[in-house]
Amino acid sequence: MGTLAWIEQTSLSVFVREDLYAYFVLLIFHALGMAFLVGGGIAISLRVLGVASGARLERFAAFLPWMGVGATMAIVSGLGLLAGYPAKALTNWIFALKFACLIAAALLVRQIAREVFPAAAAGNPVPRNARWLAAGSLTLWLAGVACGKLLLYTNTMLLTSDL
Repeated sequence: MGTLAWIEQTSLSVFVREDLYAYFVLLIFHALGMAFLVGGGIAISLRVLGVASGARLERFAAFLPWMGVGATMAIVSGLGLLAGYPAKALTNWIFALKFACLIAAALLVRQIAREVFPAAAAGNPVPRNARWLAAGSLTLWLAGVACGKLLLYTNTMLLTSDL
């Protein structure tokens, strides 16, 4: 707890909590970053599962750079949000579950990009395991978002020097 209390006393943490706009600007950038990251991942997963089958599968590879931009935005803004209330997040197991779901989903999309997009571009059939990868990815994206929303309601510790 001493480390969390120390983080809360840093100038960055105080700024995030007490500035009129800082927390909300970070929250907006976090939401936009997550939209690019998760939205791209969901779109790719749904396409592999057969939604919008008229769209060429390999064209969905264009989402990957935007997902990277989204991940960068979400990580940077997320660290700022974390600095504001470190005990609230770091003492909540749902915070760890959110990270696990999002990282696993991103790894599955990376696997899809390595296996499925080249096969589709070459006109070959989609690999057999592609639907399982996509279904797993879709499930993990949705679980990660759900965990993120649950963080608002499940914290048991706020700290901020025990108010």
